[in-house]
Amino acid sequence: MSINSNALSTYKLLKATAEVAEQSLEGRIQHYRAHLKSEDKELRTYTQKAAADLLGVNNRTLKRRHDQGDFDHLSIQKGANGHYAYTLSNIFAMAEILGIKADHRDPSDKLQVLVINSLKGGCGKTTSLVNLAAALATTNIKRYRIGIIDLDPQGSSSSFFPSNEHDPITVGDLMRDCIELDEGETWSQLVADSFQKTHIPNIRILPSGMDDFYFEHETATELKESSSYEETRHYHKLKERVIQPVEDEFDIILIDTAPSLNFMFYNALMASTAMLIPVHPEAVDFDANNKYLKRLGEIYHTVAALGHDGWDFMQFLVTNYVKGNHSQRDIVKDVRTAFGRQVMSYPINHSSAITASSSSFNTIFDQKTSDSLASRESLLRAQENIKDVVDELEMLIRSNWSSTQSNLD
Repeated sequence: MSINSNALSTYKLLKATAEVAEQSLEGRIQHYRAHLKSEDKELRTYTQKAAADLLGVNNRTLKRRHDQGDFDHLSIQKGANGHYAYTLSNIFAMAEILGIKADHRDPSDKLQVLVINSLKGGCGKTTSLVNLAAALATTNIKRYRIGIIDLDPQGSSSSFFPSNEHDPITVGDLMRDCIELDEGETWSQLVADSFQKTHIPNIRILPSGMDDFYFEHETATELKESSSYEETRHYHKLKERVIQPVEDEFDIILIDTAPSLNFMFYNALMASTAMLIPVHPEAVDFDANNKYLKRLGEIYHTVAALGHDGWDFMQFLVTNYVKGNHSQRDIVKDVRTAFGRQVMSYPINHSSAITASSSSFNTIFDQKTSDSLASRESLLRAQENIKDVVDELEMLIRSNWSSTQSNLD
């Protein structure tokens, strides 16, 4: 097949553009790493009061246990002021010593797989996901085992939890079945190892990569050559090849998706137990969201007909809400009028702290108040706001775990 000269010129232009983009991306990564204290991203430390509050004990109890030497083996460091600077790993270990058990789901409780999706770009989907995950992991002592699956080949969520590996296994690699097992290795082991540890001890992430785009092309080719769904199982690959092999290792999995109705998205729907839809309260975004919702039922019908069990909940989350903005206030009122209790009680408010943290690929729970590019007050307000949202989200999740419900006659 021949390519005409104009198309060839276009191809060469795109190749040159790709090289510039790659260099720019690498420069951005180097700039990002230069602002870290080490090659490994570090979570902020906690004062003794903050540690005591998280553990649900008082300072006197912690001091007594320190004096008894109960925490000596934890190698807890001290800051420049001579006071203890606890890591979250320190605090989790202290919880075990204090007899505070982790509040994991019972084996009989269903793994919660929450998809965060909207077809409107710029609605705060990824920013909301990483901050909600960080809040679930760091603002309580329950030690939920949280997984993040970055199903967007652009890898926005992955950027918040950078890999130490040069070429990590991605979700697309697992779904495309292009990884060979080592001798004696099981598929479950491979998948479990592909969920990488992060700087937050109870969060693991399965990253994405640009090659994951090939999943779309390969799936389309597979469908062309196959005669039945049982041969391809093309909407079940995320659930069966990625999530089911490791479902006993997690309590909650959050899935970030691209703003696209592609095969990856249908896989996310098939694997999901719930959905969270971010809504930016601007007229254009609200209209785009409503157009998406008009088609979502038809889209869902496809996976329902193939055996999906239905969602435990579907909620709308208002994002980037500017208090005092009358236009946004009116749109939020319209959203609540239209969708009632399906709208989360608290919006994620517009915050300079969230913007500043995201610009350096940090969640608002990663940073010390002294290191934040935003004001201390702005950071604390943003953290409290996200905690309010997470409290409601946690309630929705736990309401679907029978082991957490009271048994009343």
